[in-house]
Amino acid sequence: MATTKIFVFNLLMGITTCSLNCPTEKSHQVQFHLVRQCQRASAQDALALENTSSLEDCAHLALEIRGLAINYAPGGPKRRKNIYDQRSLGKETQKQQHIRSRLSVFEQPGEFFNCHVLPCPQNSTFSGMVNDSRFDYYSLYGRPEIVRNYSCIPQVGLFVIYTQPSIYLNASLTCTNSSEFTGSLAHVASEHRTNSLAQWLREFNRRPPIETNIFLAYVGLVYNSSTSLSHRDFRNSQQESLQCFLYRAWEAGHPRISQELTNASCVALTPQGTWKTLNCDQQLPFICEIHTTRPTATWEHSESELDIGPNAVFECEND
Repeated sequence: MATTKIFVFNLLMGITTCSLNCPTEKSHQVQFHLVRQCQRASAQDALALENTSSLEDCAHLALEIRGLAINYAPGGPKRRKNIYDQRSLGKETQKQQHIRSRLSVFEQPGEFFNCHVLPCPQNSTFSGMVNDSRFDYYSLYGRPEIVRNYSCIPQVGLFVIYTQPSIYLNASLTCTNSSEFTGSLAHVASEHRTNSLAQWLREFNRRPPIETNIFLAYVGLVYNSSTSLSHRDFRNSQQESLQCFLYRAWEAGHPRISQELTNASCVALTPQGTWKTLNCDQQLPFICEIHTTRPTATWEHSESELDIGPNAVFECEND
Protein backbone atom coordinates (compact mmCIF):
# COMPACT_ATOMS: atom_id res chain seq x y z
CA MET A 1 0.00 0.00 0.00
CA ALA A 2 2.83 2.39 0.90
CA THR A 3 4.52 1.71 -2.45
CA THR A 4 1.26 2.47 -4.26
CA LYS A 5 0.88 5.81 -2.43
CA ILE A 6 4.45 6.81 -3.28
CA PHE A 7 3.88 5.93 -6.94
CA VAL A 8 0.65 7.97 -7.10
CA PHE A 9 2.35 10.92 -5.34
CA ASN A 10 5.28 10.87 -7.79
CA LEU A 11 2.89 10.61 -10.72
CA LEU A 12 0.88 13.61 -9.54
CA MET A 13 4.06 15.60 -8.93
CA GLY A 14 5.20 14.79 -12.45
CA ILE A 15 1.90 15.93 -13.92
CA THR A 16 2.03 19.17 -11.90
CA THR A 17 5.61 19.90 -12.93
CA CYS A 18 4.77 19.18 -16.55
CA SER A 19 1.72 21.47 -16.35
CA LEU A 20 3.83 24.25 -14.90
CA ASN A 21 6.30 23.76 -17.76
CA CYS A 22 9.25 24.40 -15.46
CA PRO A 23 12.58 25.05 -17.25
CA THR A 24 15.14 22.27 -17.39
CA GLU A 25 18.89 22.36 -17.90
CA LYS A 26 18.33 21.17 -21.47
CA SER A 27 15.69 23.80 -22.25
CA HIS A 28 18.03 26.62 -21.14
CA GLN A 29 21.20 25.19 -22.68
CA VAL A 30 23.45 27.82 -24.25
CA GLN A 31 26.73 27.70 -26.15
CA PHE A 32 29.49 30.09 -27.14
CA HIS A 33 29.79 30.39 -30.91
CA LEU A 34 32.92 31.27 -32.85
CA VAL A 35 32.36 34.76 -34.29
CA ARG A 36 35.79 36.16 -35.23
CA GLN A 37 39.09 34.34 -35.85
CA CYS A 38 42.49 35.86 -35.05
CA GLN A 39 40.84 38.72 -33.17
CA ARG A 40 40.00 39.44 -29.55
CA ALA A 41 37.66 41.91 -27.93
CA SER A 42 38.95 44.44 -25.44
CA ALA A 43 39.37 42.81 -22.04
CA GLN A 44 39.57 46.08 -20.12
CA ASP A 45 36.36 45.30 -18.18
CA ALA A 46 36.73 41.51 -18.18
CA LEU A 47 34.90 39.54 -15.52
CA ALA A 48 37.76 37.06 -15.33
CA LEU A 49 41.22 36.52 -16.80
CA GLU A 50 42.34 32.91 -16.49
CA ASN A 51 44.47 30.20 -18.04
CA THR A 52 42.32 27.18 -18.88
CA SER A 53 43.24 23.85 -20.44
CA SER A 54 40.53 23.97 -23.12
CA LEU A 55 37.90 26.10 -24.81
CA GLU A 56 35.21 24.12 -23.00
CA ASP A 57 36.74 24.98 -19.61
CA CYS A 58 36.87 28.64 -20.54
CA ALA A 59 33.22 28.50 -21.64
CA HIS A 60 32.14 26.75 -18.43
CA LEU A 61 33.88 29.43 -16.38
CA ALA A 62 32.09 32.13 -18.38
CA LEU A 63 28.69 30.52 -17.83
CA GLU A 64 29.33 30.24 -14.08
CA ILE A 65 29.91 33.98 -13.75
CA ARG A 66 27.33 35.01 -16.38
CA GLY A 67 29.79 36.09 -19.06
CA LEU A 68 28.23 36.78 -22.47
CA ALA A 69 31.38 36.51 -24.61
CA ILE A 70 34.95 35.19 -24.41
CA ASN A 71 38.36 35.55 -26.00
CA TYR A 72 40.20 32.24 -26.17
CA ALA A 73 43.71 31.41 -27.35
CA PRO A 74 43.78 27.78 -28.54
CA GLY A 75 47.59 27.53 -28.56
CA GLY A 76 49.49 25.29 -30.95
CA PRO A 77 52.58 25.93 -33.08
CA LYS A 78 50.87 28.41 -35.42
CA ARG A 79 49.05 30.39 -32.70
CA ARG A 80 51.83 31.09 -30.21
CA LYS A 81 52.83 34.46 -31.64
CA ASN A 82 50.71 37.42 -32.63
CA ILE A 83 51.67 38.01 -36.26
CA TYR A 84 50.08 41.48 -36.07
CA ASP A 85 52.25 42.59 -33.15
CA GLN A 86 55.02 45.06 -33.92
CA ARG A 87 57.39 43.03 -31.74
CA SER A 88 56.94 40.00 -33.99
CA LEU A 89 57.93 42.16 -36.93
CA GLY A 90 60.87 43.71 -35.10
CA LYS A 91 59.34 47.19 -35.40
CA GLU A 92 58.63 48.03 -31.77
CA THR A 93 60.30 51.29 -30.77
CA GLN A 94 62.16 51.85 -27.51
CA LYS A 95 59.33 54.09 -26.35
CA GLN A 96 56.78 51.33 -27.00
CA GLN A 97 59.00 48.86 -25.13
CA HIS A 98 59.23 51.24 -22.18
CA ILE A 99 55.44 51.72 -22.06
CA ARG A 100 54.88 47.98 -22.24
CA SER A 101 57.35 47.32 -19.42
CA ARG A 102 55.38 49.59 -17.11
CA LEU A 103 52.04 47.83 -17.70
CA SER A 104 50.76 45.34 -15.16
CA VAL A 105 49.88 41.74 -15.96
CA PHE A 106 46.18 42.61 -16.02
CA GLU A 107 46.78 45.50 -18.42
CA GLN A 108 48.26 42.99 -20.89
CA PRO A 109 45.74 40.12 -20.76
CA GLY A 110 46.73 38.82 -24.18
CA GLU A 111 50.28 38.22 -22.96
CA PHE A 112 49.47 36.25 -19.81
CA PHE A 113 45.96 34.71 -20.02
CA ASN A 114 44.38 32.48 -22.67
CA CYS A 115 40.77 32.89 -21.43
CA HIS A 116 39.10 36.31 -21.12
CA VAL A 117 35.50 36.30 -19.86
CA LEU A 118 33.58 39.38 -21.01
CA PRO A 119 30.37 40.93 -19.55
CA CYS A 120 28.97 41.91 -22.98
CA PRO A 121 29.42 40.82 -26.59
CA GLN A 122 30.79 43.13 -29.25
CA ASN A 123 28.22 45.17 -31.13
CA SER A 124 27.73 45.17 -34.89
CA THR A 125 30.68 47.51 -35.55
CA PHE A 126 33.28 45.38 -33.71
CA SER A 127 34.82 48.67 -32.60
CA GLY A 128 36.60 47.10 -29.65
CA MET A 129 38.34 44.30 -31.55
CA VAL A 130 42.11 43.87 -31.73
CA ASN A 131 43.90 41.86 -34.42
CA ASP A 132 45.65 39.09 -32.52
CA SER A 133 46.43 35.81 -34.30
CA ARG A 134 46.73 33.99 -30.96
CA PHE A 135 43.04 34.47 -30.12
CA ASP A 136 39.54 33.78 -31.39
CA TYR A 137 36.41 35.58 -30.21
CA TYR A 138 33.22 33.76 -29.15
CA SER A 139 29.75 35.00 -28.19
CA LEU A 140 26.55 33.44 -26.86
CA TYR A 141 24.73 35.44 -29.53
CA GLY A 142 26.72 34.33 -32.59
CA ARG A 143 26.94 37.00 -35.24
CA PRO A 144 25.91 40.46 -33.98
CA GLU A 145 22.26 41.38 -34.42
CA ILE A 146 21.48 43.77 -37.24
CA VAL A 147 19.32 45.93 -34.97
CA ARG A 148 21.27 49.05 -34.07
CA ASN A 149 19.51 50.31 -30.95
CA TYR A 150 19.88 47.34 -28.65
CA SER A 151 21.54 47.63 -25.27
CA CYS A 152 23.66 45.15 -23.36
CA ILE A 153 23.02 44.78 -19.66
CA PRO A 154 26.29 43.23 -18.41
CA GLN A 155 25.98 39.60 -17.29
CA VAL A 156 22.26 39.62 -18.15
CA GLY A 157 21.72 39.90 -21.90
CA LEU A 158 20.76 42.05 -24.87
CA PHE A 159 17.56 44.09 -24.79
CA VAL A 160 15.57 46.54 -26.91
CA ILE A 161 13.21 49.05 -25.36
CA TYR A 162 10.22 50.30 -27.34
CA THR A 163 8.95 53.67 -26.15
CA GLN A 164 5.87 53.71 -28.41
CA PRO A 165 3.03 52.44 -26.15
CA SER A 166 1.31 49.21 -27.12
CA ILE A 167 -1.16 46.74 -25.64
CA TYR A 168 0.40 43.58 -24.24
CA LEU A 169 -0.52 41.30 -27.16
CA ASN A 170 0.97 43.63 -29.76
CA ALA A 171 4.07 44.14 -27.62
CA SER A 172 4.58 40.39 -27.40
CA LEU A 173 4.11 39.96 -31.16
CA THR A 174 6.58 42.78 -31.88
CA CYS A 175 9.25 40.93 -29.88
CA THR A 176 8.58 37.46 -31.26
CA ASN A 177 8.02 38.47 -34.91
CA SER A 178 10.85 40.96 -35.31
CA SER A 179 12.75 40.72 -38.58
CA GLU A 180 15.87 42.09 -36.87
CA PHE A 181 16.28 39.59 -34.01
CA THR A 182 14.87 36.46 -32.41
CA GLY A 183 13.37 37.35 -29.07
CA SER A 184 10.46 37.73 -26.68
CA LEU A 185 9.24 40.04 -23.93
CA ALA A 186 11.95 40.21 -21.26
CA HIS A 187 12.28 37.45 -18.66
CA VAL A 188 12.36 38.98 -15.14
CA ALA A 189 11.91 36.04 -12.74
CA SER A 190 15.21 36.55 -10.90
CA GLU A 191 16.48 39.23 -8.55
CA HIS A 192 19.52 39.96 -10.73
CA ARG A 193 17.42 40.39 -13.88
CA THR A 194 14.71 42.51 -12.27
CA ASN A 195 17.15 44.84 -10.52
CA SER A 196 19.41 45.16 -13.58
CA LEU A 197 16.50 45.99 -15.91
CA ALA A 198 15.09 48.46 -13.38
CA GLN A 199 18.46 50.20 -13.16
CA TRP A 200 18.53 50.32 -16.96
CA LEU A 201 15.11 52.05 -16.93
CA ARG A 202 16.34 54.58 -14.36
CA GLU A 203 19.39 55.36 -16.51
CA PHE A 204 17.17 55.61 -19.59
CA ASN A 205 14.96 58.14 -17.80
CA ARG A 206 17.94 60.37 -17.06
CA ARG A 207 18.50 60.94 -20.77
CA PRO A 208 16.77 63.84 -22.54
CA PRO A 209 14.12 64.45 -23.64
CA ILE A 210 12.13 64.13 -20.44
CA GLU A 211 8.96 63.30 -22.43
CA THR A 212 10.30 59.80 -23.13
CA ASN A 213 10.57 58.81 -19.45
CA ILE A 214 9.28 55.30 -18.77
CA PHE A 215 7.56 54.55 -15.48
CA LEU A 216 5.99 51.22 -16.49
CA ALA A 217 7.14 48.79 -19.19
CA TYR A 218 5.60 45.46 -20.18
CA VAL A 219 7.76 42.40 -19.50
CA GLY A 220 7.25 38.69 -20.07
CA LEU A 221 4.76 37.75 -17.34
CA VAL A 222 1.03 37.27 -17.83
CA TYR A 223 -1.89 35.55 -16.13
CA ASN A 224 -4.43 34.05 -18.54
CA SER A 225 -7.48 32.22 -17.23
CA SER A 226 -7.43 29.79 -20.15
CA THR A 227 -3.85 28.58 -19.58
CA SER A 228 -2.97 29.38 -15.95
CA LEU A 229 -3.61 26.77 -13.27
CA SER A 230 -4.36 29.33 -10.53
CA HIS A 231 -4.50 33.09 -9.94
CA ARG A 232 -0.85 32.98 -8.90
CA ASP A 233 0.21 31.07 -12.01
CA PHE A 234 1.73 33.84 -14.11
CA ARG A 235 3.58 32.62 -17.21
CA ASN A 236 6.59 34.04 -19.02
CA SER A 237 7.04 34.23 -22.79
CA GLN A 238 8.24 30.61 -22.87
CA GLN A 239 5.07 29.52 -20.99
CA GLU A 240 7.08 28.70 -17.87
CA SER A 241 5.14 29.28 -14.68
CA LEU A 242 6.29 31.83 -12.11
CA GLN A 243 5.75 29.03 -9.59
CA CYS A 244 8.91 27.41 -11.03
CA PHE A 245 11.00 30.33 -9.73
CA LEU A 246 11.76 31.48 -6.17
CA TYR A 247 11.96 35.23 -6.77
CA ARG A 248 9.04 37.69 -6.52
CA ALA A 249 9.10 41.49 -6.81
CA TRP A 250 5.42 42.39 -6.51
CA GLU A 251 4.51 46.01 -5.74
CA ALA A 252 2.44 46.38 -2.57
CA GLY A 253 -1.14 45.32 -3.38
CA HIS A 254 -0.08 43.17 -6.32
CA PRO A 255 -0.60 40.80 -8.05
CA ARG A 256 -4.05 42.25 -8.59
CA ILE A 257 -6.64 39.77 -9.85
CA SER A 258 -9.81 41.82 -9.50
CA GLN A 259 -13.12 41.46 -11.29
CA GLU A 260 -12.09 43.63 -14.25
CA LEU A 261 -8.93 41.52 -14.69
CA THR A 262 -10.65 38.14 -14.42
CA ASN A 263 -9.55 36.82 -17.82
CA ALA A 264 -6.09 38.33 -18.18
CA SER A 265 -3.62 40.26 -16.05
CA CYS A 266 -0.31 41.44 -17.48
CA VAL A 267 2.85 42.50 -15.68
CA ALA A 268 4.86 45.70 -16.05
CA LEU A 269 8.23 46.54 -14.51
CA THR A 270 8.79 49.81 -12.64
CA PRO A 271 12.12 51.70 -12.45
CA GLN A 272 12.05 50.93 -8.71
CA GLY A 273 12.41 47.20 -9.45
CA THR A 274 8.85 46.11 -8.66
CA TRP A 275 6.23 44.27 -10.72
CA LYS A 276 2.73 45.64 -11.22
CA THR A 277 -0.32 43.88 -12.67
CA LEU A 278 -2.70 45.74 -14.95
CA ASN A 279 -5.23 45.24 -17.70
CA CYS A 280 -3.55 43.83 -20.80
CA ASP A 281 -5.36 46.37 -23.01
CA GLN A 282 -3.50 49.24 -21.37
CA GLN A 283 -0.93 50.74 -23.73
CA LEU A 284 2.60 50.86 -22.36
CA PRO A 285 6.23 50.86 -23.53
CA PHE A 286 7.79 47.40 -23.46
CA ILE A 287 11.13 45.58 -23.24
CA CYS A 288 12.16 42.87 -25.72
CA GLU A 289 14.92 40.42 -24.90
CA ILE A 290 17.15 39.16 -27.72
CA HIS A 291 17.62 35.41 -27.46
CA THR A 292 21.00 33.71 -27.58
CA THR A 293 21.84 31.63 -30.65
CA ARG A 294 20.76 28.00 -30.41
CA PRO A 295 23.48 25.49 -29.50
CA THR A 296 24.92 23.33 -32.28
CA ALA A 297 25.51 19.61 -31.97
CA THR A 298 29.24 19.97 -31.33
CA TRP A 299 31.77 22.72 -30.72
CA GLU A 300 33.36 21.96 -34.07
CA HIS A 301 30.21 23.04 -35.89
CA SER A 302 29.97 26.45 -34.17
CA GLU A 303 31.70 28.04 -37.18
CA SER A 304 28.20 28.48 -38.65
CA GLU A 305 28.11 31.81 -36.78
CA LEU A 306 31.52 32.95 -38.03
CA ASP A 307 31.42 36.61 -39.06
CA ILE A 308 33.44 37.62 -42.11
CA GLY A 309 32.39 41.27 -42.19
CA PRO A 310 34.47 44.21 -43.41
CA ASN A 311 36.64 44.32 -40.27
CA ALA A 312 37.34 40.58 -40.11
CA VAL A 313 40.81 39.08 -40.50
CA PHE A 314 41.03 37.25 -43.81
CA GLU A 315 44.40 35.57 -43.37
CA CYS A 316 44.35 33.70 -40.09
CA GLU A 317 47.19 31.37 -39.09
CA ASN A 318 45.15 28.41 -37.85
CA ASP A 319 46.49 24.98 -36.89
